[in-house]
Amino acid sequence: MDKVKIFRECTRELERNLDIMNSTDCCQCSVTTSQCFIVVEIGRDPGISVKELASVLKLDKSAVSRAVEELVQKGFVIRESSKTDRRRVVLSLTEEGEARFKKIENDMYEKFKKVFSRIPKDKREQVIEALQILNVACEEEEEKCCDKSNGGK
Repeated sequence: MDKVKIFRECTRELERNLDIMNSTDCCQCSVTTSQCFIVVEIGRDPGISVKELASVLKLDKSAVSRAVEELVQKGFVIRESSKTDRRRVVLSLTEEGEARFKKIENDMYEKFKKVFSRIPKDKREQVIEALQILNVACEEEEEKCCDKSNGGK
C-alpha cells in the first residue's frame, strides 16, 4: 500500500476514535457534538461573537447561529448586546452552561491524559510535533482550496 493510502487510513481511524471520544462526552447533556464544541469555545472565550465562533470552529456562520439558538433554548448560552458596542452580539454561558463546560473540559482532559499515558514516553514529543505539523498542513490545504473556490480572492 502506498504511503498516501496508509496516511489516509490512519487519519480515518483517528477521526473515528476522536468522534467516539467526543460524542460519548457530549451526549451526556443532550447536545450535538457541534454544540458541545460551541459550549467549550464560549467557555474558553466568554464574550465571543457568532462570527468569531464560526471562524474558530471553521463552520458556516448561519449553522453556528442556529446551533447557538438551540443552546440558548436549552439554557446553556446567553446571547446579549456588547456593553462596549451595542451593535455587536456576544455569547456567554449560563450557570448550567458553565458547569457543563467545566465537566467537558475535565472529562476530556482525563480521557486524553489516559491516551497520552499509553504513548511511550520517548515518543510523546514526536507525537505532539507530528500532530502540530498535520494540523498546519490541513489548514494550509483548506486555505488553498477556499482561495480557489473564491476565485483566488
